[in-house]
Amino acid sequence: MKEIYCEKFSETVTQAHDRYVHQAPVPNGKVLHVSNCFAYAPEREANDSAQVGIQNGAQKILMRVRDWNVAGAGVSALNDFYVGEYDHIYAYFPDSDDTDTIELHVTGELMNRDEFRQM
Repeated sequence: MKEIYCEKFSETVTQAHDRYVHQAPVPNGKVLHVSNCFAYAPEREANDSAQVGIQNGAQKILMRVRDWNVAGAGVSALNDFYVGEYDHIYAYFPDSDDTDTIELHVTGELMNRDEFRQM
C-alpha cells in the first residue's frame, strides 16, 4: 500500500549550527519515491549557495548544487528519485547566517519495499 508523503523540515541557524536540514530517515521496510524535493532559504544573500542530496549511512550522494544568483530563494532536484530504508535527504546551506531559516520540502509516495521490488 502506498502512502502520500508530504513533509517540511525547518531549522533556524545558530553560530554552532552545521547548516544542514535533514529529512527523517525512511522507515524500515519502506522506499520513498520522491516526486518533488526543494531546499529553501528565504533570507538568502546574493552569493549564497545550496545543495540537495541523499545520505546513505556515512556516504553523501550529491544531487544538485546551485549558486543563489541562479537559484533565487531555493534549489530543487531536477527529476524524481527513490530513497531506501534508513536513508534520508539533506539540504546544505554553507553560506547561511545566524538567525536564517533553512528548509527542506519533500513530496512523494512511501511504499513497502516489496511493492518497490515488483515495479
